[in-house]
Amino acid sequence: MKPTEFEQFLKFAEDQLSNKSDSQKIQAFTSWCKKNNTEEVILRLSSEDKGGWGKNFFFLDFTTSRIIVSKKRFFRKFLDLGYVAGMAPFPYMIFSNKLKASDIRKQALINPLDILENDPTNFFISYSDIQEIVIRKGAETIVRNMLGTMITKNFLTVRTTATTSKTYNYVLPANKNGTFEEMYYWLSIALPVKVSANYG
Repeated sequence: MKPTEFEQFLKFAEDQLSNKSDSQKIQAFTSWCKKNNTEEVILRLSSEDKGGWGKNFFFLDFTTSRIIVSKKRFFRKFLDLGYVAGMAPFPYMIFSNKLKASDIRKQALINPLDILENDPTNFFISYSDIQEIVIRKGAETIVRNMLGTMITKNFLTVRTTATTSKTYNYVLPANKNGTFEEMYYWLSIALPVKVSANYG
C-alpha cells in the first residue's frame, strides 16, 4: 500500500473511526483492505531459531489474508526494522498521533508480493488453512547472559487444518517484538483465526 492509498482509507473512514476503540479501528482497516482487494501487512514479528552464529532469522508477516514467512537477508539481521509490538506502520498510524504518512521511511513499507518474489524459500500459510495459532510465554527458557541480565524468548505455533495437518514452530525474541501481552492482544484482534495464549 502506498501512502496515497492509505490517505484514501483515512478520508473514507474519518467519521467512522472517531468513536471506535483501537481494536475496532484495526478491524475496520482490515475490512477496507479486503473490500478493495488490497493485501496489507498488519503485523510483523521477528523470529530466530538455534543459537550462536548458526541462528536462523525470519520475519513473520501477518497480512490481511495470510502469514508470510521469509528469511532475513544477512544485513537485515543487524538492521532489523522494529515495529511497535509488531504493528506495521499504516495500521499503527490509525490509532497513533505520533506518526504521519510522510514520516514513514520507504524501507518500512512492505509489499507482500515482493516478499515472496525475493526468495524462492519464502512461503505463506493462508488463514483459511489454519486451525489455530498458539503463542506461549517462554518463562522456562529464561537464561542469564554474560552481563547478568535476563533474556526471555516466547514461542508461536501455527497448526493447520486436517487437510494439510502441518505444525510450524517459531521462537520470538521478546526484545524485538514487544511484550507477550501486546503480541497476544494484537494477534487475537487482527487475525481471522483462533489465537490462544499459554502463559507457561
